[in-house]
Amino acid sequence: MKSLIGKYPFEVETFQVDYTGGLSFGFLANKMLITAGNHANERGFGKERLSADGKTWVLSRLVIEMDEYPNEGEKYYVETWVEGVNRLFTSRNFRVLDKENNIIGHARSTWSLIDMETRQPADLTTLYDGELAAYSCEEPCPIKGVSRARVATTEPAGEFMPLYCDIDYNGHLNSVKYIEHILNELPLDIFRTHTIHRVEVSYSAECFYRERLAVYIDKKGEDYEYDVEIRKEAGEVACRAKIIFK
Repeated sequence: MKSLIGKYPFEVETFQVDYTGGLSFGFLANKMLITAGNHANERGFGKERLSADGKTWVLSRLVIEMDEYPNEGEKYYVETWVEGVNRLFTSRNFRVLDKENNIIGHARSTWSLIDMETRQPADLTTLYDGELAAYSCEEPCPIKGVSRARVATTEPAGEFMPLYCDIDYNGHLNSVKYIEHILNELPLDIFRTHTIHRVEVSYSAECFYRERLAVYIDKKGEDYEYDVEIRKEAGEVACRAKIIFK
Protein backbone atom coordinates (compact mmCIF):
# COMPACT_ATOMS: atom_id res chain seq x y z
CA MET A 1 0.00 0.00 0.00
CA LYS A 2 1.34 3.42 -0.97
CA SER A 3 1.74 6.22 1.56
CA LEU A 4 -1.41 8.11 2.51
CA ILE A 5 0.15 11.51 1.69
CA GLY A 6 1.63 12.20 -1.73
CA LYS A 7 4.24 14.90 -2.34
CA TYR A 8 4.91 16.27 -5.84
CA PRO A 9 7.61 18.71 -7.02
CA PHE A 10 7.02 21.57 -9.44
CA GLU A 11 8.94 24.52 -10.82
CA VAL A 12 7.47 27.90 -11.76
CA GLU A 13 7.93 28.30 -15.52
CA THR A 14 8.07 31.67 -17.27
CA PHE A 15 4.61 31.27 -18.83
CA GLN A 16 3.06 30.45 -15.43
CA VAL A 17 3.70 33.81 -13.74
CA ASP A 18 1.64 36.97 -13.74
CA TYR A 19 3.14 40.43 -14.21
CA THR A 20 4.35 40.47 -10.57
CA GLY A 21 6.71 37.56 -11.32
CA GLY A 22 4.89 35.19 -8.96
CA LEU A 23 3.01 32.01 -9.82
CA SER A 24 -0.42 32.96 -11.14
CA PHE A 25 -3.42 31.71 -9.20
CA GLY A 26 -4.84 29.78 -12.13
CA PHE A 27 -1.65 27.77 -12.59
CA LEU A 28 -1.45 27.12 -8.85
CA ALA A 29 -4.99 25.74 -8.80
CA ASN A 30 -4.24 23.67 -11.89
CA LYS A 31 -1.17 22.12 -10.23
CA MET A 32 -3.33 21.14 -7.27
CA LEU A 33 -5.75 19.31 -9.55
CA ILE A 34 -2.83 17.62 -11.32
CA THR A 35 -1.53 16.56 -7.91
CA ALA A 36 -4.93 15.16 -6.98
CA GLY A 37 -5.03 13.21 -10.23
CA ASN A 38 -1.54 11.79 -9.80
CA HIS A 39 -2.20 10.80 -6.21
CA ALA A 40 -5.45 9.03 -7.17
CA ASN A 41 -3.93 7.28 -10.21
CA GLU A 42 -0.99 5.96 -8.21
CA ARG A 43 -3.37 4.48 -5.63
CA GLY A 44 -5.80 2.87 -8.03
CA PHE A 45 -8.80 5.21 -7.98
CA GLY A 46 -7.81 7.78 -10.60
CA LYS A 47 -8.84 8.70 -14.12
CA GLU A 48 -6.95 5.85 -15.78
CA ARG A 49 -8.96 3.14 -14.03
CA LEU A 50 -12.24 5.01 -13.68
CA SER A 51 -12.48 5.96 -17.37
CA ALA A 52 -12.45 2.30 -18.32
CA ASP A 53 -15.44 1.83 -16.01
CA GLY A 54 -17.33 4.83 -17.43
CA LYS A 55 -16.89 7.02 -14.34
CA THR A 56 -15.15 10.30 -13.61
CA TRP A 57 -14.35 12.59 -10.68
CA VAL A 58 -16.19 15.92 -10.49
CA LEU A 59 -15.00 18.76 -8.28
CA SER A 60 -17.78 20.14 -6.08
CA ARG A 61 -16.02 22.63 -3.78
CA LEU A 62 -12.55 24.15 -3.60
CA VAL A 63 -10.90 26.46 -1.07
CA ILE A 64 -7.33 27.67 -1.52
CA GLU A 65 -5.61 29.88 1.04
CA MET A 66 -2.10 31.19 0.34
CA ASP A 67 0.29 33.22 2.49
CA GLU A 68 2.83 33.69 -0.28
CA TYR A 69 3.60 32.47 -3.80
CA PRO A 70 6.72 30.97 -5.39
CA ASN A 71 8.42 33.14 -8.00
CA GLU A 72 9.62 32.42 -11.52
CA GLY A 73 12.27 29.71 -11.60
CA GLU A 74 11.65 28.53 -8.04
CA LYS A 75 10.81 24.99 -7.06
CA TYR A 76 7.82 24.24 -4.86
CA TYR A 77 5.91 21.21 -3.67
CA VAL A 78 2.25 20.23 -3.38
CA GLU A 79 1.19 17.55 -0.90
CA THR A 80 -2.24 15.96 -0.94
CA TRP A 81 -4.25 13.37 0.96
CA VAL A 82 -7.80 12.04 1.28
CA GLU A 83 -9.44 13.33 4.46
CA GLY A 84 -12.71 11.40 4.48
CA VAL A 85 -15.18 9.39 2.42
CA ASN A 86 -18.95 9.04 2.57
CA ARG A 87 -21.46 7.66 0.10
CA LEU A 88 -21.67 10.68 -2.22
CA PHE A 89 -18.61 12.82 -1.46
CA THR A 90 -14.95 12.56 -0.59
CA SER A 91 -12.80 15.35 0.80
CA ARG A 92 -9.21 15.91 -0.28
CA ASN A 93 -6.77 18.39 1.27
CA PHE A 94 -3.55 19.99 0.07
CA ARG A 95 -0.47 21.67 1.47
CA VAL A 96 1.86 23.93 -0.56
CA LEU A 97 5.54 24.19 0.42
CA ASP A 98 8.27 26.46 -0.89
CA LYS A 99 11.69 25.35 -2.13
CA GLU A 100 12.90 25.03 1.48
CA ASN A 101 9.83 23.02 2.54
CA ASN A 102 8.23 25.90 4.46
CA ILE A 103 4.43 25.79 4.38
CA ILE A 104 3.06 28.67 2.28
CA GLY A 105 -0.53 27.55 1.67
CA HIS A 106 -3.31 25.02 2.11
CA ALA A 107 -6.41 23.91 0.25
CA ARG A 108 -9.56 21.90 0.84
CA SER A 109 -11.66 20.22 -1.83
CA THR A 110 -14.79 18.08 -2.10
CA TRP A 111 -15.39 15.62 -4.95
CA SER A 112 -18.12 13.34 -6.22
CA LEU A 113 -17.90 10.43 -8.63
CA ILE A 114 -20.39 10.32 -11.49
CA ASP A 115 -21.35 7.94 -14.27
CA MET A 116 -20.21 9.58 -17.53
CA GLU A 117 -23.29 8.43 -19.43
CA THR A 118 -26.10 9.01 -16.92
CA ARG A 119 -24.35 11.86 -15.00
CA GLN A 120 -25.65 10.24 -11.80
CA PRO A 121 -23.46 9.95 -8.66
CA ALA A 122 -21.81 6.69 -7.68
CA ASP A 123 -21.47 5.21 -4.18
CA LEU A 124 -17.94 5.99 -2.99
CA THR A 125 -18.04 3.68 0.02
CA THR A 126 -18.21 0.64 -2.27
CA LEU A 127 -15.78 1.91 -4.93
CA TYR A 128 -13.37 -0.94 -5.72
CA ASP A 129 -14.29 -2.72 -2.49
CA GLY A 130 -13.51 0.26 -0.30
CA GLU A 131 -10.05 1.09 -1.69
CA LEU A 132 -10.67 4.83 -1.51
CA ALA A 133 -11.71 4.75 2.15
CA ALA A 134 -8.58 2.80 2.99
CA TYR A 135 -6.51 5.83 2.03
CA SER A 136 -8.37 8.34 4.22
CA CYS A 137 -6.01 10.20 6.54
CA GLU A 138 -6.31 12.27 9.71
CA GLU A 139 -3.57 14.72 8.70
CA PRO A 140 -4.76 18.18 9.87
CA CYS A 141 -5.64 20.99 7.48
CA PRO A 142 -5.95 24.32 9.35
CA ILE A 143 -8.12 26.33 6.95
CA LYS A 144 -11.91 26.55 7.03
CA GLY A 145 -14.19 25.16 4.33
CA VAL A 146 -16.44 27.02 1.92
CA SER A 147 -18.68 29.78 3.30
CA ARG A 148 -21.77 31.23 1.64
CA ALA A 149 -21.22 33.85 -1.05
CA ARG A 150 -24.11 36.31 -1.28
CA VAL A 151 -24.58 38.35 -4.44
CA ALA A 152 -27.34 40.95 -4.63
CA THR A 153 -26.33 42.89 -7.75
CA THR A 154 -28.49 42.50 -10.84
CA GLU A 155 -25.93 43.93 -13.26
CA PRO A 156 -23.23 41.59 -14.58
CA ALA A 157 -19.60 42.68 -14.42
CA GLY A 158 -18.94 40.79 -17.64
CA GLU A 159 -19.94 37.91 -19.87
CA PHE A 160 -18.09 35.06 -21.56
CA MET A 161 -18.61 31.84 -23.48
CA PRO A 162 -16.47 28.74 -22.85
CA LEU A 163 -14.34 28.09 -25.92
CA TYR A 164 -11.93 25.35 -26.98
CA CYS A 165 -9.21 26.17 -24.42
CA ASP A 166 -11.77 26.24 -21.58
CA ILE A 167 -13.18 22.73 -22.05
CA ASP A 168 -11.79 19.68 -20.22
CA TYR A 169 -11.87 15.97 -21.05
CA ASN A 170 -15.32 15.65 -19.45
CA GLY A 171 -16.67 18.01 -22.13
CA HIS A 172 -17.52 20.89 -19.80
CA LEU A 173 -15.94 24.12 -18.54
CA ASN A 174 -12.77 23.23 -16.65
CA SER A 175 -12.93 23.86 -12.88
CA VAL A 176 -9.95 26.23 -12.91
CA LYS A 177 -11.37 28.22 -15.83
CA TYR A 178 -14.31 29.31 -13.65
CA ILE A 179 -11.77 30.91 -11.31
CA GLU A 180 -9.77 32.52 -14.11
CA HIS A 181 -12.86 34.06 -15.72
CA ILE A 182 -13.90 35.47 -12.33
CA LEU A 183 -10.46 36.98 -11.72
CA ASN A 184 -10.54 38.56 -15.18
CA GLU A 185 -13.59 40.60 -14.12
CA LEU A 186 -11.99 42.10 -11.00
CA PRO A 187 -10.31 45.54 -11.14
CA LEU A 188 -6.73 45.28 -12.35
CA ASP A 189 -5.54 47.84 -9.79
CA ILE A 190 -6.16 45.50 -6.90
CA PHE A 191 -3.66 43.00 -8.32
CA ARG A 192 -1.04 45.76 -8.35
CA THR A 193 -1.38 46.50 -4.64
CA HIS A 194 -2.65 43.25 -3.11
CA THR A 195 -2.28 39.48 -3.48
CA ILE A 196 -4.95 36.81 -3.52
CA HIS A 197 -5.13 35.33 -0.04
CA ARG A 198 -8.16 33.06 -0.25
CA VAL A 199 -10.45 31.75 -2.98
CA GLU A 200 -13.60 29.72 -2.30
CA VAL A 201 -15.60 28.10 -5.10
CA SER A 202 -18.79 26.02 -5.00
CA TYR A 203 -19.74 24.41 -8.31
CA SER A 204 -23.44 23.78 -8.85
CA ALA A 205 -23.98 23.26 -12.60
CA GLU A 206 -21.97 22.10 -15.59
CA CYS A 207 -21.24 24.68 -18.29
CA PHE A 208 -20.59 23.79 -21.90
CA TYR A 209 -18.97 25.00 -25.11
CA ARG A 210 -20.28 28.39 -26.33
CA GLU A 211 -22.86 28.59 -23.56
CA ARG A 212 -23.45 32.24 -22.66
CA LEU A 213 -22.45 32.96 -19.05
CA ALA A 214 -22.48 36.14 -16.94
CA VAL A 215 -20.31 37.07 -13.94
CA TYR A 216 -21.98 38.97 -11.07
CA ILE A 217 -19.77 40.57 -8.42
CA ASP A 218 -20.51 42.25 -5.07
CA LYS A 219 -17.70 44.00 -3.19
CA LYS A 220 -18.07 43.57 0.56
CA GLY A 221 -17.72 46.88 2.43
CA GLU A 222 -14.31 48.53 2.42
CA ASP A 223 -12.46 45.23 2.64
CA TYR A 224 -10.84 43.64 -0.38
CA GLU A 225 -13.38 40.86 -0.47
CA TYR A 226 -15.68 39.95 -3.34
CA ASP A 227 -18.67 37.60 -3.55
CA VAL A 228 -19.26 36.26 -7.06
CA GLU A 229 -21.78 34.22 -9.02
CA ILE A 230 -21.52 32.84 -12.53
CA ARG A 231 -25.03 32.54 -13.95
CA LYS A 232 -26.42 30.93 -17.05
CA GLU A 233 -28.60 32.81 -19.53
CA ALA A 234 -31.82 31.65 -17.84
CA GLY A 235 -30.54 32.75 -14.43
CA GLU A 236 -29.36 29.39 -13.05
CA VAL A 237 -26.30 29.75 -10.84
CA ALA A 238 -23.41 27.66 -12.18
CA CYS A 239 -20.99 28.52 -9.37
CA ARG A 240 -20.56 30.77 -6.36
CA ALA A 241 -17.21 32.13 -5.23
CA LYS A 242 -15.55 34.35 -2.65
CA ILE A 243 -12.26 36.11 -3.42
CA ILE A 244 -10.27 37.66 -0.55
CA PHE A 245 -7.13 39.78 -1.04
CA LYS A 246 -4.56 40.87 1.50
